[in-house]
Amino acid sequence: MYDFDKQVERNLKGIELEKSGRVDEAIQLYEENVKENFEGSHPYDRLAIIYRKRNMIDDEIRVLEKAIWVFENIVHRERLDKWPKLEKFKKRLEKAKKLKSKQYR
Repeated sequence: MYDFDKQVERNLKGIELEKSGRVDEAIQLYEENVKENFEGSHPYDRLAIIYRKRNMIDDEIRVLEKAIWVFENIVHRERLDKWPKLEKFKKRLEKAKKLKSKQYR
């Protein structure tokens, strides 16, 4: 089991790093939470946005697919925000995949 408090601390530190322009360092913290199947949306949202801005569509897709997996398989079904967040991730993934398919035309 992962340390949820440590994961939250990484997210908070990532927010501060982003605010100070140290986005690459924030990415490292968010990626650590993604690797540990963090059960909230923050690192997945931020990484998807950062990767889209950097035109790193494969990484955006990877992170969104992981978010969907976490919300489908780990997040407790009674959690009120589970289904809306899951739908949001699925829609973003669909858009990212369309964007990727256009890149290769």
